[in-house]
Amino acid sequence: MILDICHVILNPRQLSIHCLAPTFPHHMWNVLDRASTGSTRTTNSLEAFHHTFNALLSCQHPTVWKLLLALEKQQNLTEDTLVRIQRGDSFRPSAKETRRNQKLATLLSNYTRATAGTLLRGVAYNYM
Repeated sequence: MILDICHVILNPRQLSIHCLAPTFPHHMWNVLDRASTGSTRTTNSLEAFHHTFNALLSCQHPTVWKLLLALEKQQNLTEDTLVRIQRGDSFRPSAKETRRNQKLATLLSNYTRATAGTLLRGVAYNYM
């Protein structure tokens, strides 16, 4: 793999480097296959939920009453979303997200011809 986690242990007599196995195996966090097939790459849906719920609360330390009202509003939003799904409504990504996904697909299709640094630079330019 590209990166291994290493710990440098300083000792007056010697300098030793101990490489440890990563806490999570690479196949668990590597999203190249998912990005290549167009699957979701992140937890954006969860982040969107947190953003919406925090907006409903409108403060960092709500009272119990505000929390209950926000939970009730969130329940109504969730039920509305479920009805829209059952009705057959489609949830399309924004135009910006669609363009970004197309650029990422192009970068990944050229990945075999490019170096890893070029690929990472290209991805970084798209998310600035």
